[in-house]
Amino acid sequence: MAGVIVIGAGLAGLASAVRLAKLGHSVTICERDERLGGVLGRIEADGFQWDAGAASTTLPAALRDLFRKSGRPIESLVQLEPVVDSRRHMFADGSVLDLPLNDRGTQHEAWTDLAGAQLARQWTELVDSYADTWQLLRTTSLEPPLEGELPFNHRLPLSTVRALKPWQSLEKVAQRSLSDERARAVLRHFAAQGDSDATLTPGYVGVWSYLERTFGRWTIPGGFGAIADALVQRASERKITVRTNAEVVAVATQSGAVTGVRLADGEELAADIVVSDIDPRELYGRLVNDSAAKKVRKRALATHQAQAAYVVHLGLQEPLPALPFETVLHGTPTVVVRTGGQAPAGHQAWSVLVHGYPTDDVLDLLVARGLHIRDKVVSRQVSPSWWAGVAWEGYRTARRRAANVSPVKGLYCVGAGAHPGSGVPATTLGAAIVADAIGKA
Repeated sequence: MAGVIVIGAGLAGLASAVRLAKLGHSVTICERDERLGGVLGRIEADGFQWDAGAASTTLPAALRDLFRKSGRPIESLVQLEPVVDSRRHMFADGSVLDLPLNDRGTQHEAWTDLAGAQLARQWTELVDSYADTWQLLRTTSLEPPLEGELPFNHRLPLSTVRALKPWQSLEKVAQRSLSDERARAVLRHFAAQGDSDATLTPGYVGVWSYLERTFGRWTIPGGFGAIADALVQRASERKITVRTNAEVVAVATQSGAVTGVRLADGEELAADIVVSDIDPRELYGRLVNDSAAKKVRKRALATHQAQAAYVVHLGLQEPLPALPFETVLHGTPTVVVRTGGQAPAGHQAWSVLVHGYPTDDVLDLLVARGLHIRDKVVSRQVSPSWWAGVAWEGYRTARRRAANVSPVKGLYCVGAGAHPGSGVPATTLGAAIVADAIGKA
């Protein structure tokens, strides 16, 4: 049995902890805040409730695997349900596209109705082409067996790199493959979801269009924050020690291997393994002082944080415009409206996400895009900012993102700043990679 300390109790930290506890390790979570779950939280005010961060996910198998590998199926705690609404796209020219999330044929029909058969064919063929991209990423980067302690996700086979064409940006893919600016805007949105610029994001990131179409999007009745609650309950079932208000200020090492951590109050905790779910720039730049981390420290400090969406939660009085689960208002900046919050009778709870630096008030942005709801607002709350991972700054960013297996023996990285990236599916998959790397006690 190894003594494991997990730094940070976001989704990836909790996922790593419960997996490792199920494998027989003695696990302690150190979280500097009072609450667990990171951005998988809730905002509650005036009788309304909103998801603070994520409200849905694709690749539901990643969550199902997490709960199955840590104890019981996810359905024993929460119910994943498909988002049946199409995602609405509203464009600057006034046109509207209701794009189904999980059906090839109806997506084709939607594009045909909006822009004609040629564009529908272009979109369908582009999304089809990402099937090969997904198989490459899945088999070479997400599911391969680890070899020793190598940070394997930085060592893709040359044949895979050539097939992925990482030097080709998502913007270039959009310009080459799609003849309508509205379709290009929809493809660019997969960069905006990761808080990155499409001109600096590799084209293979468009694989999310294929994953959504293949696996759909899934949510949880009552709010996605229930995932955090379920993982906290699973941590209790697995006898994990949870320490809140416990900020880690140093990872202790000796001869290139971790020996424990030191807390802000001076307490030292011994450990054989440390799993970090914090910003790798903070981990390697401030917490780890070991010569084995010299190269990875340089790479981590060369990255920049992705700009998290600015999120405002609105409690609104009906009647209101009828919107689906998610509406994308294209323009500068891109604005996303989610309607899945909980509200008193006769009201609705909307969350408004602004991607980019907002220079106008959120209500002004909504009114300018045709949603005149200013006089309907009865509650307004703002989500706290969060660590949004690494911004794409060209395809070489992938090599600077923290590997799951550190060159410091016994140190592992998960979360938005580590491989394979940000978002619920990616961070959950990263936790699975680390659990497989550490193995059974």
